[in-house]
Amino acid sequence: MHSSARQCRGLTALVAVVAALLGTGPAQADPLAGAHYELGRGLQLPAMNLIFSGYSALRASHVEGQDARLDLRDFSLFTIWQPSPRWQAFSEIEIENLFVVDGRGLNASDIEIAVERLYLDYAVKDTLTLRAGRYLTPFGRWNQVHADPLVWTVSRPLVTQLAIPDHGTGAALMGTLNLGADSLDYTLYADDSVDFDPVNGDADFEDFNAAGLSNDFRRAGGAQLRYHFFGERAELAASYASYEFTGIAGHLQAAGLDGLLRWHRLELSGEFAWRDNGRRFEHNDWGGFTQAVVRLVGQLHGIGRLEHYRSGILEREASRATLGLSWRPLPPLNFKLEYSASTARQLAPDGVQMSFSMLF
Repeated sequence: MHSSARQCRGLTALVAVVAALLGTGPAQADPLAGAHYELGRGLQLPAMNLIFSGYSALRASHVEGQDARLDLRDFSLFTIWQPSPRWQAFSEIEIENLFVVDGRGLNASDIEIAVERLYLDYAVKDTLTLRAGRYLTPFGRWNQVHADPLVWTVSRPLVTQLAIPDHGTGAALMGTLNLGADSLDYTLYADDSVDFDPVNGDADFEDFNAAGLSNDFRRAGGAQLRYHFFGERAELAASYASYEFTGIAGHLQAAGLDGLLRWHRLELSGEFAWRDNGRRFEHNDWGGFTQAVVRLVGQLHGIGRLEHYRSGILEREASRATLGLSWRPLPPLNFKLEYSASTARQLAPDGVQMSFSMLF
């Protein structure tokens, strides 16, 4: 809790700067005029240019080497403020492990509060936006849409966790170029987490513990290009990053490819990455996954995924197969059940996991 509290205090200054830059605008006679709520889209307050929304995820698991566990894993609150067409401020505050029930009984002592995202956007023109603050690293596809209600499985592929830290703090240039019926998204970013993240070095990984390794940049720079085609039913992207890991000496470079294809009842996707770990380590990192999702009946989907990852820094290697089901009775709701079998318990233990998640 102490590191999370320092993070919140450290980022309060950015909130104050945003408010000072944008101002509050003229007072509204009725700040609640036009207010309405919609499941999955949040509470909208048009008179104040505000939207409050978020998501929650309740997870149950029984995996090898661990007690059976039930926990309210994530409760995230989004705040979107758009005082003018060009300016937008966004924040995501996440409460993790709000409660846990395991072999020790009910436990609420592991609560963590984290600033997942906090940034300010300025739209210079239709094809160029400037961003400053804390953002999700634009590397691969999964990391940028990883919220539990939006992904098909409970577990997260190893390549989306180990290849590169999942957050950056700094500045980015981004936009979309129209190419006839197709489009191209581009992002250029520069990270300086060692100076701007008040708890740099404390971030952990989502599904496992890696002793001595922090899920944080010190400094980084990178880019991503994402091509949308086939009537927006397909995507193909390339990512690159050059960076320093907090706690790891030396400079690293990573490159990745990811793709997505939706066709009738079928969705195929994959993500692959390679990282040069420098001369300090004997081996580089590399790995990826392929995933197929098929709509079985109604909104019930079957999922199959194969993945492999080799980490030169951790000196571990794992292959994992996952089979699962996902039922979405309404677009904001997602019930998931899956079984995974792996070759390495340390990175990816065998077991059953399920979750109920909701966009609110």
